[in-house]
Amino acid sequence: MSDSLCPSCGEELPAEAINISEGVALCPGCGRLSRLSDVVSGRRPLAEILRQPPAGCSVAEWGHEVVVHATLRSVSHFLGALAVALFWNGIVSVFVLIALSGLYANLVGPLPEWFPAPEMDDSMSPGMALFLCVFLTPFVLVGLSLVGAALLAAAGKIEVLIGDSQAVVKTGVGFLVWRRRFDPTQVHRVTIGKSSWKSDDQAKELIAIEADRTIKFGTLLPDERREWLQTVLHVLLTSTDPKWRREILSTARRNDPYL
Repeated sequence: MSDSLCPSCGEELPAEAINISEGVALCPGCGRLSRLSDVVSGRRPLAEILRQPPAGCSVAEWGHEVVVHATLRSVSHFLGALAVALFWNGIVSVFVLIALSGLYANLVGPLPEWFPAPEMDDSMSPGMALFLCVFLTPFVLVGLSLVGAALLAAAGKIEVLIGDSQAVVKTGVGFLVWRRRFDPTQVHRVTIGKSSWKSDDQAKELIAIEADRTIKFGTLLPDERREWLQTVLHVLLTSTDPKWRREILSTARRNDPYL
């Protein structure tokens, strides 16, 4: 614990400042009380994270609401998701065309010459065509999710709108947005957690807002943006110290082109 730093100011915390039984640490430098989980997580000091938002991240005030924005745009993530989506959907599309040609031949008649399906010596029975359509359904859904991941990496964003009595997390591209609402007055924790699914045998990091319901999001965010977004939401939704909230909102006003 000798190398533990205060999450607020970054000063080193002496052993006597850490109360393990209560799970808190009191910084003798800034006088702020921090959760022990924040101290041992190795996160950067709060002031350092808030000083300069990463590219694509911002905070704005709209009337009585605070809007926290983080873009999902990432060239590397987009190219990777696009390559996987093209590979997967290219293979699945061959079998989809075969299934569609079987349905067309049984329900309508001979296939037109322009139909892009491989020629087959034996005609497919109606039962086989239906079975193939049902069998391919989960593979098509996976392909659509891969396309969605590529679109999010190309032009997606996360917005958290925080009002006095209602808040919403919006994730999506353009008008295709997934909205999840929660009560901001009941938030007791905003943390970095782990996803229940794994990629390359590793769970992905995400942001978890624990309120009247738990909202999890942000697995596609780059690490720096995820850390900033979690820190800002932690301050706006759970912090009892008005200093950091004023700092965030004053930064939003300075960056507002209409002020």
